[in-house]
Amino acid sequence: MKEFNLFNDRLRFGSHLGLERITQLCKELGDPQTQFKSIHIAGTNGKGSVSAILSNVLINCGYRIGQFTSPHLIDYRERFQINGQMISEGELAYFSEKAQAAIEKVEREFPEYGPVTEFEAATLVGFLYFAEQNVDCAVIEVGLGGRLDSTNVITPELSIITPISYDHMDRLGDSLAKIAAEKAGIIKAGVPVVSGHQPEEAAKVLRETAANLGADFYDLEQEDWSPLSADARGGQLLFPYFSNDALSISLLGYHQLENAAAALLALKILDKKGWELSVDAIKIGLSTAAWPGRLELISAANPLIIMDGAHNQAGINALATNLPRVLGEQAKITFIIGLSEDRPAQILYPLLPLAKRMIFTKAVAGRLPGKDPSELYHYAISKNILAEVKESIPEALAAINQQDIVCICGSLYLIGEVKAYLSEKREEKVAAY
Repeated sequence: MKEFNLFNDRLRFGSHLGLERITQLCKELGDPQTQFKSIHIAGTNGKGSVSAILSNVLINCGYRIGQFTSPHLIDYRERFQINGQMISEGELAYFSEKAQAAIEKVEREFPEYGPVTEFEAATLVGFLYFAEQNVDCAVIEVGLGGRLDSTNVITPELSIITPISYDHMDRLGDSLAKIAAEKAGIIKAGVPVVSGHQPEEAAKVLRETAANLGADFYDLEQEDWSPLSADARGGQLLFPYFSNDALSISLLGYHQLENAAAALLALKILDKKGWELSVDAIKIGLSTAAWPGRLELISAANPLIIMDGAHNQAGINALATNLPRVLGEQAKITFIIGLSEDRPAQILYPLLPLAKRMIFTKAVAGRLPGKDPSELYHYAISKNILAEVKESIPEALAAINQQDIVCICGSLYLIGEVKAYLSEKREEKVAAY
């Protein structure tokens, strides 16, 4: 579609690192990022889940909430939402045209900055959309890193840093301390920071950065909360600041209890800032928050299919821990897996004990090409796992049996393409009647 060319024709990353381009772009358009309140979220895993939970609670509390996330699963418009609704195609075209005019001017007048990237263009569209739509607050998710991410021109109400682990090491650094320093780049002077559970090496960097900037640091490790349970129905936790009763979430997986607690800690800070929050609305927001593609049950039987966008070692570890909790300790799982080419086959090791068999394929599109499925196949059979290769997603799905318990994982791009394919098949089935 024409309106998407603003993004599709641009590189994901630029050769010129820095915030000069996005700063100048915003200036050309009247600094839209200053025209609404915001909450900024960085981290390796859990950014999207915390964003979804926090946004849904604030919506239920009566606020008009923008949400900027990435990547999308099926439709690019998923990245720009207000009160849970995607931007319309017409609005996306309108704001893309406004952004394009500024982009052409900046690229012409500041050639030394290099070409504007796809993510910078998307960020600019998000800022314009939220400003013109007069949102009460926008929950803004970092694309990659933090310090040099194009979203890092906002001064938020608070910053949130979800658990940090090894990922994108080619751009962020080869140690947790270096990666944490990039994530800590979103911390602003005097702006409170919420930190999820962190490895000590990362936590030390975050604490020191906050202290140097006079930013109050709220560590989930030090907060009074307790995880209670997590199973196929969702989970429960205690967060006494808001209620002595158990709070329920619909998102699956024990790790989602920590994400919910991080969102609640952020809400605690907003409450102390004078935001109008009600316990009943918080309970509803927690229990109805959804985040597609993350331990998402898409078929309950014949076959049972669950999908998860786990794509790095920490994500795969969490998936391996949570699948037995959700599916039962004795479940033997047929995995459909596709990794990006930069992921080593060895990250799949935690899934091997759960596997009945593994079917390897790859997504057609993505920031990076898909990894050769035959490489994953040879790794699996070297570990005595029954495995096969399928050249396409439809072939991989056709290879599962009605009695299988299936988990599709390895890449959000893979998840997006599976969801798109299944949606098309459903539409074809409906049209046939």
